[in-house]
Order: sequence, then C-alpha cells, then structure tokens
Amino acid sequence: MRIAVMGAGAVGGYFGGLLANQGEDVVLIARGAHGDAIAKNGLQVDSHWGKFNVKVAVTDDPSTVGEVDLILHCIKLYSNADAFPSMKSMIGENTNILTIQNGATAGHILGAEFGDKHVLQGATYIETGIAGPGHIHQSGLTAMIEFGEDDGSQTERTAVIKKLFSREGMQVVVSSNIVDTLWAKMVAVGSIGSVMAASRATFVEILASPHGEHTVRTVMEEIVAVGQSQGVTFPPRYVESKMKDAIGEAEETQASLQYDLDNGRPLELDDILGAVVKIGRDAGIPVPASAALVTVLDKFKQGS
Repeated sequence: MRIAVMGAGAVGGYFGGLLANQGEDVVLIARGAHGDAIAKNGLQVDSHWGKFNVKVAVTDDPSTVGEVDLILHCIKLYSNADAFPSMKSMIGENTNILTIQNGATAGHILGAEFGDKHVLQGATYIETGIAGPGHIHQSGLTAMIEFGEDDGSQTERTAVIKKLFSREGMQVVVSSNIVDTLWAKMVAVGSIGSVMAASRATFVEILASPHGEHTVRTVMEEIVAVGQSQGVTFPPRYVESKMKDAIGEAEETQASLQYDLDNGRPLELDDILGAVVKIGRDAGIPVPASAALVTVLDKFKQGS
C-alpha cells in the first residue's frame, strides 16, 4: 500500500513517521522549515515507545506524488480549499482518504470535493507536538485512530486499514457510529483547547484557577447538549467521564489551538467550537460559555 500523509505536522508526522520506520511505503506532505529538515536529516520522533530517526520521502507539493492507495488527511480544516486542487492527482479509482481532522464536518467537505466513496471519517487521540523542525515529540500511552464507514458497517477497506494501523506505537478502532465518535471527541477538543487558548494557560494552571474546572465542564455540557439536538448519542455521564480523564492527563495535555495562537497561525475556530455555537443557536440550544470563548478568540482566527 502506498500512503501519503497530507499535513505531516505533529499528528500526521507521528503516524506517517511510525509507518515509514516500520517499513511501509510513505510520502509526507510537509512545508517550510519542517519539511526542509525532514528532507535533509530525516524525521526524528521521540515517543513513549522509544526514539527513532527515519529517512522518508517528503515534498511540499502533492501534485508531484502520483496516485496513492491511502491519504491520511491531517491538514488544518481552514487549509482544505487551498489544498484540494493539488491533491487530485493522488486520487485514483480505489484511493481512500481517511480524514482525522478535528470537528465533525471534515468528511462531508472532502466527500463533496472528491466523492463520498473515497472518504472515511476518523478521529485521533494523541498528545504530540513539534519540538523543532523535523522533530516530533509524543507523550503518553495513547496514539489512537478511530475511524469508520458512515453507516457503521465493517467493510473490506476498513479491515485493510485496521490491519495496517495495528502495530506497536499505534492503536486503531473501527467505529460502529463515526458521527457519535466525532462528537464525543469534540466534547474534549472544543472545551479544553478553547479554554487553554483563551486563557493562555496550561491545563494544569486552568485546573488550579478558581473557576477553571467549572468553565471547562460547562463548555463540555453545552457541546453535549448541541450534539444531542442533532441526534448524537453520548455514553451515560459522559462529561463526568471526560473531566476525570482530562484531570488525570493534565500534565501531558497539549492543545493545537493554543499552539497555533502562540505562533501567530490561523485558528481552527469556526470548524470546532465555532461550529458548535452556530449549530446550537440554529437549534435553539443555549451556548453562552462556548459563545464567549469563540468571541474572545475570534479576532485571532486569521493568524498574524
């Protein structure tokens, strides 16, 4: 299987680097100093399972890659429109595009552009960041991709991808309801990441502040209420469960929204918590805490 990782940053770079290091045919799509460093020195990955440096094909131009079997789609949501034209030459009759972008709308956006038959929706659970150009640091026991067909069926392609991803340093789950899965992830990503970015604080600092835990919990509850208005089913006491997990992992928590804000990059605001606020207001669901966070961050969403 020939694999292209579209957006080989902290998340895509980790998974793509792991696959390449274990013998898979991988090409990374990475730009700027990060891509240049990978081309010159290889990709350095430090993880819970050990350290490695792997020489792997890398380019900043997807149109030069040629047809592939699988695209692991990891770019920021706001970059989709600019990236799509250069991706078309990678997509053949049997190419699958697995998006692990944040939010609950990425699959529909990709399907509208390339055809639903090519697209699989997924979510990833991993603590990882770019330590420097060409250098990725992953922490914690979890480096998971959960994905599935829109109808929850087990198909030949889900079986093939599950087998590909089942290896040391990576976990994989085929979801029986990927829409519920994406909204379940939104509960943590939309709340914790937004509060961290708005407060310019680590999650440990937020929990130590007088109202930090209450604020995060309130945003989680709003996301659950909006999801339920759209027919999403959450496990019982889901907010309590997610808060317990988050508190237990507080020291390792990283937020891509906060990283982008700190580095003057555009923010995935409209497609994550911003989407929750829009859907909630359209459905008549009160979302005051979420709306406040979106308002605080709105002027930064184009980057600087």
